[in-house]
Amino acid sequence: MAIRLKPTDLVVHGNRLLRLYSYYSLFLALLLLISNTLDKQNAIIGGTDPTVFLIGCTIYVVAAAAFAVVANRQPDPQIAISYVFAEIALLSALMFASGGLASGFSSLILIPVAIANLLAPGVLGFGVAAWTTLAIFYTQNYWMEGKMTHDLINSGLYGLLCFVIASITQTLSKRLKSALSLATDQETRLRRLHHFSRQALLNLPNGIIACDKNDEILFFNNKAMEWFDLIEGENLPDLLYDSGENSIIESGSDKLLLKRVPLNDSEPGDYLIYVENTEIISQEAQHVKLAALGRLTASIAHEIRNPLSALRQAAQLLSEAPELQESEKQLTQIIEQQCMRINRTIEDVLSLSRRSQSTAETLRLSPWLQHFAKQLQQITQTDHYKLSILCPDDIQVRFDPGQLQQILHNLCTNGLRYAVKAAGERARLAMIATISDVNSIYLDIIDNGNGVAPEQRPHLFEPFYTTEHSGTGLGLYLCRELCEANHARIQYYPIPNGTCFRIIMKSA
Repeated sequence: MAIRLKPTDLVVHGNRLLRLYSYYSLFLALLLLISNTLDKQNAIIGGTDPTVFLIGCTIYVVAAAAFAVVANRQPDPQIAISYVFAEIALLSALMFASGGLASGFSSLILIPVAIANLLAPGVLGFGVAAWTTLAIFYTQNYWMEGKMTHDLINSGLYGLLCFVIASITQTLSKRLKSALSLATDQETRLRRLHHFSRQALLNLPNGIIACDKNDEILFFNNKAMEWFDLIEGENLPDLLYDSGENSIIESGSDKLLLKRVPLNDSEPGDYLIYVENTEIISQEAQHVKLAALGRLTASIAHEIRNPLSALRQAAQLLSEAPELQESEKQLTQIIEQQCMRINRTIEDVLSLSRRSQSTAETLRLSPWLQHFAKQLQQITQTDHYKLSILCPDDIQVRFDPGQLQQILHNLCTNGLRYAVKAAGERARLAMIATISDVNSIYLDIIDNGNGVAPEQRPHLFEPFYTTEHSGTGLGLYLCRELCEANHARIQYYPIPNGTCFRIIMKSA
């Protein structure tokens, strides 16, 4: 049965070996033809039969040129092995024309034998060695009519040498193929790991910048690009270059913590810069504290609520006693108000610890805000303010409706309280929705109160921070947590003669 080779039968990088061998073969054929042309007397080569040598060299050049073209355009192992068989026959004929094994052509014949066994699988490689042995026997003992015993012995030894070379070459070929296959697998694995690592670094929530000893940027991720103007191959910006090993800098409205970490296993002087948002660090610390507080509150809520209920009920009963004076009744009211404040604080902390997973829905914002405004007017039960809504009809957002109602109720009741306190019957409250870009919607809640003092603004969203004696300090913090649960943000925007809180939501 004929053996059919496939490109996968070649050793790894066999195509390159074929091309190099085709160049060698063409060079050898041209060299032999030129030498025969210059050697007019055939003193060096072709002395036995100049005609056979000239014809053989000419055929060799044409065949080598054709093989070089094929090997460079589309290497085919079947054509390559066929060419090796033909080349061995041509070199055997040239050896005969130059005087036989003693002419030196025997060494040239061994090269195609080795190349064939590098390229071909076992049986076919040994077939090339057998073909070479037959060619040598024929040219030495039949074509040249050699009858001497030493001619047969030399031919036999040469044939044995061909099989030894074939065996050694195939052993080396298998080891080379195994080593190259392993190297290729390792290269593919490392390339995949590099791709995975790069993607992981690009999407990290913190910024990463890699630099060399000359402060040239080698790599940076998406978060670092948001904060700084970075270009690979350029030097670090002055803001980063002048910063210390562990320092805090400002980029826009963010305060960033920088950490320089040397890379000991890399090139000398290479280092990484880790960039973290200090606000996120403080938020994570607050989450841990509130989670612990929530668990503690949940465990003691029952023990606190029972005494609170008893205190409040006792204060109410005491206030109804006819013999109490007005100043004493005010004291009972204070007791009742403080009991209500403690209970409200417990409820807020429990709501943080029990907060359910948000379920975002597509909301048509304009009718939803109109419905919310009616509910707000029923809850507030006062006509001493004006509520206005400006929202295009085509705006749709993705948000949990229950959590959005909780956020707006908190913001609107707070804003309304301060507006009434500052403007009385001229209190104003507005909800204005605008389209920022393709994917973002701004919802501004604006009142005409006295605004927020500059020294209080950095602490607005901190838990338990309040300027009201009756407040818990958890309202705005809870608003921010609910916004983040819906992939939204809430920010305070200072405006003249009032207060503005902006919710940045995703468009549906």
